[in-house]
Amino acid sequence: MTTRKIAVLNGICSEHLGHPMKKRFLQSSIKLKPIAYAAGMALLFSGLSKLAHAQDGTAPPSNNIAWIIGSIIFVIGVIGGFLWYMHKLQDRFFEGCKEEKHMALFFESPAGLPAGTVRSVLALIIVTISLYFIVVGTFTGTGFPETLTTVLGTVIGFYFGARSSSKGSEQAQLDQVKAYQEDRDKAMTQHGDNLAGKIQKGIAMTKVAVDLLPDDLKKKYSGVIGKLENGLSSVKDLSKLGNAVQAVDKAKEVFDAFRKENPVKDIVKKASLSFATVLGGSVPPVAIIGAVVAVGTALAGVAYQKWKSRILHAPFSPADTPLKIVDANTGFTLFLKCPIFKKAFMPELEANNRPFIGDAVKDFLGPTEKTTLWNQYKDRFESMEEFEAGLDEFRRAAVDLEIKNEIPPELLTEVGGYENLVASIDKIHANPEAKADLDAVFMISQGLQQKGEPVKSIFKKVREDIES
Repeated sequence: MTTRKIAVLNGICSEHLGHPMKKRFLQSSIKLKPIAYAAGMALLFSGLSKLAHAQDGTAPPSNNIAWIIGSIIFVIGVIGGFLWYMHKLQDRFFEGCKEEKHMALFFESPAGLPAGTVRSVLALIIVTISLYFIVVGTFTGTGFPETLTTVLGTVIGFYFGARSSSKGSEQAQLDQVKAYQEDRDKAMTQHGDNLAGKIQKGIAMTKVAVDLLPDDLKKKYSGVIGKLENGLSSVKDLSKLGNAVQAVDKAKEVFDAFRKENPVKDIVKKASLSFATVLGGSVPPVAIIGAVVAVGTALAGVAYQKWKSRILHAPFSPADTPLKIVDANTGFTLFLKCPIFKKAFMPELEANNRPFIGDAVKDFLGPTEKTTLWNQYKDRFESMEEFEAGLDEFRRAAVDLEIKNEIPPELLTEVGGYENLVASIDKIHANPEAKADLDAVFMISQGLQQKGEPVKSIFKKVREDIES
């Protein structure tokens, strides 16, 4: 019997156990077998009694109604008593197999009873009723029918002969049960080890997240780390002691606790709610989070730094992160995309002054200091703050053109493409709470990636938990 077969059988049982009506149906269908068998035996004994008396030339006293009624009541009582015993034994056997997780043994047993029970009960019924006829025959003078003598001898001989010859098969069954136990323990140990590995990863992930969380949340999740570490230690101790079942139960308990108090899950869930408030139903919030994480893991080097600044709306520094200088035609398009610069340079745009636009693009995307640029163009803006906002907006538009082609398109399918993604990001930045949640998601993702954690897999499982 392979581990897979045991798992399948246990799975079948678990399905039944999860539904009380199904369990009762299962038990009832099995219990019908001994009931039908016993009813048949009652008819058989009645027929044998009549046949025996007919062969011996005797008959039960026709005028002794009490004797007839008493015999019927006795036979029914004997059969009913043994049926009640079988019913109780079946319940105990069922619960025992359930508790020890040996449901395969229960399903393979005849009538859902321990091996040999049906045979022994039938033998006891025959012997008991035969003894009854012997006693009645002694006191009534009718004697014991020879036919029943033959039946009784055959039953006793067959029963004890079968018992002697079945010792080898019983030992084989015991060996099979032992093999079941060993396979189950091995499977449980492996399952426990897998859960322990997941808990260990959860602890490592939580530690990374805690380092990046605000101070008010660090205390909460620091306590979670302690609980997870203590639980993992208990799992390992139980495994060393050979308590595979208890180790798995404890591991499940600890892992469920982690899933309920997973800091990444809490951050993503909070961000999803605040994003939904800002975006409405235009783009699924979890899809925005998934795209931000996926693109972050796909880019590297300078492209990643540009993506980070773009998502977080951080100021671009061409001296540290060089931006690609575009020509006047592309620059013309960038000006039209940026409301602040479009308004400030509208005369040049309307005049299609390409030389001016080309020079301005070099200034705004080059390494020139911001104060120098302000002094050069300050007459076009109401304040330096407006100029800085317009400059960041212009540089973000330039970065969008630059890195869009470096991102695999399949990562952006769910959000409707790159333009939809960055438009949603810009809307999120207009809401302080949503912006803070976006920053938290990005920083957690970055921290996990720097620690070598499977970021995409972690966020995918978190999303599945949230959506379920």
